Amino acid sequence: MNANRKLGLRRLVPALLLAAVFLAGCATPDASLVGADRAAVQAKHGAAPDRFPLPGGGERWLYPLGGFEQYVWAVDFDAAGRVQAVTQVRTAENFARVRVGVDTQADILREFGRPRITVPFRLTGLVGWMYPYKENGVWNSEMVIYFDGRGIVQRIENGPDPRFLGSNGRRDD
Repeated sequence: MNANRKLGLRRLVPALLLAAVFLAGCATPDASLVGADRAAVQAKHGAAPDRFPLPGGGERWLYPLGGFEQYVWAVDFDAAGRVQAVTQVRTAENFARVRVGVDTQADILREFGRPRITVPFRLTGLVGWMYPYKENGVWNSEMVIYFDGRGIVQRIENGPDPRFLGSNGRRDD
């Protein structure tokens, strides 16, 4: 490959990446959807991978966005099928609302979507669901929600997302 062609590719790749980031931002559900019906949301953002019933006859659609599973947008519909709210659900504030001894696996799925992974802890008899998120919009963190054998939350804890640790902070994968 000649030098001019290599230089052209070096310029093209960053431009394509920037365009992809810009277009991805356009696909994020936001407050402009409030009042829209289900058909309009689906036309704009596609079919939601996860849908859950809400109290009062409403429904929650979850849209996970981004390659690291840190962002999940909830579109909440009322009983008439109109958008009432659009929120990014994987935040420290939302995780703080988890009720130990009360919330169930179904509650957590409805609030945060599917976990990145689940891990059984045999010594404690608990199962941990790992939820990556961007803590305070800056730190690559992971919240772990632990369930007992009945599927009831027993504890929660957060820490750094292990996918971003090691190699002096560099990502080599």
